[in-house]
Amino acid sequence: MTAIDYIKNQPRLQDKHLTQTTNTFSALAEFPPLSYAKAANPNSGHTSSKPPTPTQKSDYYTKPYYQHIHTIHFPKPITLKELQNYINRIFYETSLWTTKNVTKNQTFYDYILVDSMSASIVHHENQNNPDQIDYSTCKIIRVASYRDLGFTKLHTQKPFNTPGFYIPGYTYTDYQNALFYTFFRRPFTHSWFIQLQFNCPKLIPNWFYEWWYYFGPVDQIYPEPILKTFLPYYQKQKPQPSIPILSKIAFHIDMGIPWICSWHFHLTQLQPDMPMSLVKQFRVKWWDKYDQERCSITSMQKFFTDNRNIERSIVQLSRSIPTEDQRQHSRQLIQQYGQHPQQQRPTSPTGSDSSSKSKGKKTVLLEIFQALHKTLDVSDSDSDEVNQQDEPMQDSEDPLRGPCAQDPNEI
Repeated sequence: MTAIDYIKNQPRLQDKHLTQTTNTFSALAEFPPLSYAKAANPNSGHTSSKPPTPTQKSDYYTKPYYQHIHTIHFPKPITLKELQNYINRIFYETSLWTTKNVTKNQTFYDYILVDSMSASIVHHENQNNPDQIDYSTCKIIRVASYRDLGFTKLHTQKPFNTPGFYIPGYTYTDYQNALFYTFFRRPFTHSWFIQLQFNCPKLIPNWFYEWWYYFGPVDQIYPEPILKTFLPYYQKQKPQPSIPILSKIAFHIDMGIPWICSWHFHLTQLQPDMPMSLVKQFRVKWWDKYDQERCSITSMQKFFTDNRNIERSIVQLSRSIPTEDQRQHSRQLIQQYGQHPQQQRPTSPTGSDSSSKSKGKKTVLLEIFQALHKTLDVSDSDSDEVNQQDEPMQDSEDPLRGPCAQDPNEI
């Protein structure tokens, strides 16, 4: 769904009717809803810590950690109906998070990701009940830094690229929240099919690691060949990043590995001698239809070989293209000595004066060619040095990107 589609369907996007879409991932509709009795049990986590075999249908793995919302007055667990009534009292239907601005709802945050070309989102409605979304698919195209989006400060607002939305713009803080709030669509019975696009930039802002902590896959859902063979082989081919999770994110990008995520509300006692807390708990699942041959040893060997060949071609091509400094130097030489050497035509000497002028021109041409030759030699030597990051001094000062980010060419 494009940004223009969101504008056309604004009145219908508040968790209501959406344009009919083809269910290309029909397996997602088969996920059973999570019972509250199971969700409310503190020991319910870890539906299956054993990696699935190829003939075994994958189960959800419930992560053992929570996202705290607030402390509540209930002294003990309550029924699912009581929990739903409580949730309806404290949250808006389209904003299942604490908010001070009710206009910044689910549609607003969806639109930020679509308009900024950060994600492609499709909501799949129930065939029997068009007002209900069964599941959604999200392809993450990029995770942008505030510089990528043209922000100079986190609290300044910029307009949407596609005008017409009921809110004129957003801040970078809104953009960060969008990657979290977009996925809080409906608890218990809604699921997300998530995938990182194959050319998603791997220079990722640090705050995205928190998103991965809650919504990303974990080792417990990987099939045994991936966990014990394919992923370790991939990580050995790459420099070890400062944050280990970066290599796993890169693995999902390069190998095109999707996963399934769902969430629900939960009551638990986070601290001893404290009242119950309302929290969000997350569960993830392996997509059984993924072709594991895509990340086999043979496929990865071909992948790395092709990448190295492409990098060599890029280096050779970059050496053959004059840089802006070289062009500027050529212009200065032309201004200093006159006409461009290639445009000068030899004149037939008619005497000693013509002969001396010809010799003078040859000397000037020789000086120009020598100067250009030195410039090209310096450029060639500079191109052999690999620059690890764009604007390293600025990135090291960037609180949202900085030294924890990884160079796209190294991942």
